[in-house]
Amino acid sequence: MRNRGFNWEKELAEQSSEDWPLGATGLTCIAEIPLEDKEFYLPKGELQFGREDFMSCVSIGILNILASKFTYLIDRKKLNFNNHAWLLEKGYIVDGKIDFSDRFIAILSNTTRDGNSLKAPLDAVRYFGLIPKSLLPTRGDMTFDEYHDRSKITATMTKLGEDFKSRFFINYERGREVDFAFILKRDSILVGAYAWPVAVNGIYPRVNDSPNHAFMVFRPRYFAFDNYDEDKGPKEDWIKQLAGDYDFIDTGYRILINKEAVTPQKKTLWDLLRGYVRDIIK
Repeated sequence: MRNRGFNWEKELAEQSSEDWPLGATGLTCIAEIPLEDKEFYLPKGELQFGREDFMSCVSIGILNILASKFTYLIDRKKLNFNNHAWLLEKGYIVDGKIDFSDRFIAILSNTTRDGNSLKAPLDAVRYFGLIPKSLLPTRGDMTFDEYHDRSKITATMTKLGEDFKSRFFINYERGREVDFAFILKRDSILVGAYAWPVAVNGIYPRVNDSPNHAFMVFRPRYFAFDNYDEDKGPKEDWIKQLAGDYDFIDTGYRILINKEAVTPQKKTLWDLLRGYVRDIIK
């Protein structure tokens, strides 16, 4: 089986009881895109390989989610003027859409030829911030080592990432597969699974192969936004419809953007149940 960049063993080793469980923090994201608008705000599709596979699917999946969210905030004018102007001045906004550098996070989260966990690149986003793709772009002729060359990250890039982090506060919550239906009614999720079986009538069926890939799921039952063009036809296969019983790993991450740094509040079991009921009736 070909590994496309998701390291399930590393993910299991890095999960912690300190991780914020889904719904337990009481946090809301300022960029919860309405379900009917999600496809409109998806970023431009991009392959995750050049001469070699970059094994960066986790970083790209995370930034696909965040690019969608920030593009939504910009389009709906939900950011304050200073932050909007700063993103524009620093080159984050291209043709009205946010474009982050996946290489920056893939490198700083220590992605290897065996891939990465879901958690390590999420933590890298929180610790190092984000920079525009134009500062650290990807070329189609790159090898794995060229893509992951840490010496290409300059002090200017590091400082810009710190500035980004001081303006935008990004957190995540981890839930189980049984929670996915609830999450997807209001938000996108980062998941791991096998990629990809042969599509049947345009739908990717459930298979029992081991997980080897990570990607964004943006609509329930299930629509994924991916960084592999499986179809290889005249239209890129960035959006994939998956079978309703598609087999995901029993972990998914919701990524939240907050207006200011927050500390989650402890929630009782009753608080959690009320949150789930609220999601069901939305």
